[in-house]
Amino acid sequence: MIELTRSKTGTRRRSGTAALIGQIWRFGTVGVLATAAHLSIYSALTELLGVEPLTANATAFVLAFGISFTGQAGWTFRDDEEGRWLTSARLIRFLAASIAGFLLNTLIVFVIVTSLGYPSIYALPFMATLVPAALFLLNKYWVFGGASAAGQPVQIEPPEKTLPGHAATFRGNAPRTMEKANAPDRI
Repeated sequence: MIELTRSKTGTRRRSGTAALIGQIWRFGTVGVLATAAHLSIYSALTELLGVEPLTANATAFVLAFGISFTGQAGWTFRDDEEGRWLTSARLIRFLAASIAGFLLNTLIVFVIVTSLGYPSIYALPFMATLVPAALFLLNKYWVFGGASAAGQPVQIEPPEKTLPGHAATFRGNAPRTMEKANAPDRI
């Protein structure tokens, strides 16, 4: 699907596939940065400051969670320029999705290592692919409601602003409406 968006410099085309690939790349980048922050904070707290490992891990998780939420909400799945992406409902859904990711990770380890008796390293490919894929889908379609460069609500210019002989300008997938963009966040 081709998106047409009108900017001050004119109309630009961007395929839905290209937008989705860019969004997946941003999602992965934020995930890698949050993971690096978690590991760095944990290491600094335990090795340099002598903080107890469980306390250091919890502290590192909270800080990395903040980085992850801010990055995913503000960059990967951002749907506005006015800061409405930062809502308590989205934060709660993001936390729920993160917990779901942890539980899926745990289930993978349990099945492969405990139930099937394979070495723990066999769980890594599944943990590195299935969990991020599931989290991407949860974030895209539930946490942030699908609003993104690859699927924003339809934005229609008022008829008086369209050029003669031109149809209204659309952005995103046609079935969506402006009502969704103006709807209050719900959990």
